This record gives sequence, structure tokens and C-alpha cells, in this order.
Amino acid sequence: MANAGFGVVPLGIPGAPVPFSINVPDSELNQLSNLLNTGIIGAPSFYNTHNITDSPDYAFGATRDWLADAAGFWSEGFDWRSHEQHWNSFPQFTMNVTVPSDDQIFNLHFAALFSQKEDAVPILFSHGWPSSWLDFIPMFELLTTKYTPETLPYHIITPSIPDFGFSIRSNLTGSELNFYKAAEALNELMKGLGFDAYIAQGGDVGSGITAAIGAAHDECKAVLFNNFLLTPSERAAVESLPRTAAENASIALADGYLYGGTGYMLEQGTKPGTISLILDSSPLALLSWIGTMYAEYTSYSLDAILAQVAWYWHSKSYGRSLWAYRGAWQALLRDNPAGLLPSPLTITKKPLGYSWYPQEVLTVAKSWMEHWFPENLVQFNAHQKGGHFAAVDDPEGFLRDVEEFVAFVKTKVEF
Repeated sequence: MANAGFGVVPLGIPGAPVPFSINVPDSELNQLSNLLNTGIIGAPSFYNTHNITDSPDYAFGATRDWLADAAGFWSEGFDWRSHEQHWNSFPQFTMNVTVPSDDQIFNLHFAALFSQKEDAVPILFSHGWPSSWLDFIPMFELLTTKYTPETLPYHIITPSIPDFGFSIRSNLTGSELNFYKAAEALNELMKGLGFDAYIAQGGDVGSGITAAIGAAHDECKAVLFNNFLLTPSERAAVESLPRTAAENASIALADGYLYGGTGYMLEQGTKPGTISLILDSSPLALLSWIGTMYAEYTSYSLDAILAQVAWYWHSKSYGRSLWAYRGAWQALLRDNPAGLLPSPLTITKKPLGYSWYPQEVLTVAKSWMEHWFPENLVQFNAHQKGGHFAAVDDPEGFLRDVEEFVAFVKTKVEF
């Protein structure tokens, strides 16, 4: 259990955060078990009996055996209550914010570690898909071991980004969300917590949100990324610059993923209604869709994979979470952002840092970063391990980068 002092909200803030605990009803857990036990797994075929472990050419996704084993464990061995209890040991809240652009109300769920230090630096962390704020639990564990509420140098804010998890909004069915609106909502969250100066960090969908926050909101004073969302033209313009052997290997991995691992992006970016109705109707379908991405591209335990899949199932948020793919895929497919995909390359005045990981599928090279940000690139840390889910793959290195970046930014910005 984290020290209760980490949940003490700063005094006199404009917003009104409400303490929150995850508590899925027993009836819902029983219904899930019944659906898993009565669900039908498709008949054998060449494609669902072979996968990447047989041959690099067989990146077909999940096998029947994997899905059957994972479903059985989810039904009989996965302990949701144990995970729920652990997650609830860290302070969580919900808070309403109103975005100025259209007066839409967002009820945002977030976990936080609040400091009692007057000079603590607020940091906003934005996750991606198909992950969640749970990616930052290892960082919470490190921070609550290393610091007390009296010594923590930061305010750590890790929301379920808008339309993900338990973060919802007032016009959910009447308007489509986009990166800029999500960024606006999270900026209002930070302002509502009394933070008129903060640092933003993000990867994957969170990278796009962080790019939008850094470009459009003065309250954000610096940005730290662990991957970039780039159009083909943005990348092609720098591909002739020199690269290290490690960067070449990472780029080759990314190219392989582009051609063999992005089919889900096309479906989610062009037919989100169809795929969401399919996956929201069956935990087996959701497990196959999300679970195989982790199984194919990470070495996570089945328990860790199921934690993420179960989070989407119990928060009923898969169908709400596809907005980013509408914007990103249209921009990537047509090579024209057209206002859909915020570019990090527009952030040229604020301090910018980058955490480079060798297994990242949205990778860059250091020479590219130096070309794009000749004046404001203040940190580029290359790691020896880890990939797309950096905060989970390498929590110690991830936190080390954050702390190093904050130490530099504090010399340039008053918080």
C-alpha cells in the first residue's frame, strides 16, 4: 500500500477531484467467466495453427492453442481482484473539466502521486493503445519506494487518456474525439489541479497527445517522448542522414512491422464501428485482437497481458478508444496530416527530450532529432533494452530519463 500521503491533493486548487477506486461487480466477473467458457474458437486453418515462432514469415497473429490457453487462464487462473487491490493501493481520482473550445465536459480518471514539496515539478504522462495508465504502475512502485510524500520532487499525473478506461465525456456519441481535443482536456486537467506549469511525457497515442499539448498549450513547458508519430514525408526527408548500426537495426525492425504488423491499424482507422461491435461483444475476440499484439511483439507474461485486456473489457472502453486511429491512419495512409495528426516537429522552442529504445517500432535516429531540433533538443538517451512499451519494458531506465530531464528543465523553467 502506497503511503496515504501521496493522495493528499494540493490545497486551494481550482478543480474538485473525487477519490476513485476500481471495483468491478462480482456479477460482471461471473458473466465474463461464462462468456469465456461458452465461447467458440474457430476451426483450425493454416493461419491459426502457425505463427511467428515457427517462421518470421508467419506473423499471422494468435494461434488457436495460444487463444485457448489464454482464455482458460483468464477464466480460471487470472486473479482480477488481486490486480484490482494492487492498483487501488495507488491514489486515483476522477475530475470534471470543461474544454473551452466547445464547452464539452470530460470526466477524467487519473492516478496520481502528489508531493508535499512546494517546488515539486508536475509531470503529465500519456499512455498509448492497447495499453493504459497501468503501464506506469512500475514507475509508481519505484517512486513510492524511493521517496516519501515529503521528499517526492514531482507531482505525477497518469490519466486514462480521454475516451480510454474510465475517462468519459459528455458528447461521446455526438462528436468524434481527436488529438487536439484530447490534449485540450488533459491541459485543463493539469490546470484544474493547480498546475499552470508542467512537463508532458508520452508515447504511441500519448506521443500524439504530447505533441499537441507541447505545440498549443503554454502551460506545458517541456516535452519528453519515447517514440514519434511521423508521416512518410517527414521521415523520408531525413533518411539519408547518418545512422548507427543499432539505429539501422531498429529502423529495419520498424520497417518489418510496418509491412507485417499494421493490419489492425487499417481496420481501426477505417472501420472502427465494425471492429468495436465485434470486440465489445466477446472477451475471446478482444483477447485475440489485443492479446496477440503483446504475445507477438513482447515477452510479457500471460498474466501481464491479461491485465491490459481485462482493463479494456471491464472499463468497456475498446469501442471508445479508436479515435486516434482515425486521425493517425488517415494521415499516415495519405501522407498528409491535414490537421489530423499533431507533429512533434513543430515544437522548436521548448526543451525537448527523447528516450530511444532498440525494439521501438516507431523509431528515430539521433541524427534526425538533431536535424529537427537543432536548438531545443536537450536530451537523447539511448537504451540497451526495451521497446514500444518503454515504461513497462525498462521502468528503471524510463524513470531515470524522466528525472534527468526534469533536473535540466528546472534550470530553465520556474514551476
